[in-house]
Amino acid sequence: MNIGVLKERAHRRLVSLTPAGVVRLRAQAEVLVQQGAGAAAGFSDQAYRDAGALVVESPEAVLQGADIVLGHDSHYTGEPLKGERTFVGFFNVLNEPAIVANYTRPGITLHSLDLMPRTTLAQAMDVLSSVASISGYQAVLLAAERSLATVPMITSAGGTLRPARFLIMGAGVAGLQAIATARRLGAVVKAYDVRSAAKDEVESLGAEFIEVDGAQEDRKAGGYAVEQSADQLERARVRIQQEASEADIIITTARIPGRRAPVLITREMVGIMKAGAVIVDLAAATGGNCELSEADHTVMHGEVTILAPTSIECGCAHSTSFLISNNYTAFLLHLLSQRAEQREDEILKATRVVADGTVVNERFLALAPVAA
Repeated sequence: MNIGVLKERAHRRLVSLTPAGVVRLRAQAEVLVQQGAGAAAGFSDQAYRDAGALVVESPEAVLQGADIVLGHDSHYTGEPLKGERTFVGFFNVLNEPAIVANYTRPGITLHSLDLMPRTTLAQAMDVLSSVASISGYQAVLLAAERSLATVPMITSAGGTLRPARFLIMGAGVAGLQAIATARRLGAVVKAYDVRSAAKDEVESLGAEFIEVDGAQEDRKAGGYAVEQSADQLERARVRIQQEASEADIIITTARIPGRRAPVLITREMVGIMKAGAVIVDLAAATGGNCELSEADHTVMHGEVTILAPTSIECGCAHSTSFLISNNYTAFLLHLLSQRAEQREDEILKATRVVADGTVVNERFLALAPVAA
């Protein structure tokens, strides 16, 4: 069995498998790594060779030589391939369904780990949580750098500076990490989430939870937020507008799988924010939580700065690659063990989008039947 590792697009800087991952896998398979795949994340070709990998020159060499092809978001573009191939990555298929069409060819199987179930067994394979955790951390640092005010309270000969006020929108993994990071820096933090279960987690980190009655929840959503009614969104906006006017920094993280991100910060809200305030919109890749966000651009609305990075986790490429490599390694070891035992389980079923060229994933088919 051969596992191939593709080099990611230049701006991504990540690598899906580190040399440490190669060491864990080499008893099960030979690993082929595209030349330079880990360089931008701080992992040299020699480090891969020392770990036991075979470094090959091109993506074509990886595709031709591997039975399982690993790439975080490196996309197969439909080159002719002989035999069977399994592709494993994080392809965000619910929000970018068109990607799947490249894999609907005989002999090709596709696993997309953004569909990983939220179960105890799958926890070690949860790439989404790893990326979200780094994103939340990075968002706070980015906001602190762009803010005109200091984050912690500082007392000096010139007087005392009060701590910055943060408003975190969404208390999933990214939001909770943003809360924890902002609190470590000494900020006063408030957080909002439509899920009532988030209240205890928010308060355990030392932040104040903003409650808005009437939110819709679904236990079958696997811990994710679900789309809200127009009435509930309006009630939330009224409350958030009040909080936004007092915030120095707002970080938004609210996403819904397979749907456009909900607009939580309107133009009107931005208009009443403090001069020098900063918004970091982590949902920009799916439309943004701020009405004025432009993906990967800085927008100035009056004296308010709006940042909308779509690959913020790449700023910590070495650390992010370390985390996601552990996730991918755990998944590959699980995949290989299940193959050896010739049996199926919920993890493989949940993440498999295409089997032998046919779209089979129920979540994908329910949200994107036309693309399928």
